[in-house]
Amino acid sequence: MLKMFCPDFRFDSIAAIPVDWLKKQRVERVILDVDNTLLPRDAVQPEEAVLNWLESLRKSGIEIVLLSNNGGERLRKISAAAQAEAVSWAAKPMPWGFKRALKRFGRQQGKVMVIGDQLLTDVLGAKRMGFTVLWVRSLQGKEFPVTRITRQIEKMLVRRLEAQGLLPEERK
Repeated sequence: MLKMFCPDFRFDSIAAIPVDWLKKQRVERVILDVDNTLLPRDAVQPEEAVLNWLESLRKSGIEIVLLSNNGGERLRKISAAAQAEAVSWAAKPMPWGFKRALKRFGRQQGKVMVIGDQLLTDVLGAKRMGFTVLWVRSLQGKEFPVTRITRQIEKMLVRRLEAQGLLPEERK
């Protein structure tokens, strides 16, 4: 059961993930969490380094779909800035949003990697769907009250994963 919360890979941030490394992993499609992964939850515009990283993904042929448990005008602005389609109100870790994200890709073949910052939503949801998952350090910023609670559960899970030697080492 604990393995369902264990990412396959860890990086400090999305901008730190080398596109060449993703290609070596044979990743062809990325489902990317928005809040505190792509940008802080209280921001609308991704940083320049993140926009450059997204452009590098596109140039290398890796397709991108944003997946968020939120929606509305803010997500539309982020989607436009990131030049990527977005799936809103995903209800992660439930499978519905992930399935909707898959439909947004132009094809159904190719390895999918989910990238997110939360074990209880992004990692668990990706694992339940059978996807490879990369966990990044959460960006600092405001969080929903429920997220603050789940972060406490996440800390306990991290301690258990580390104690059992299951958590991959973080790459910078």
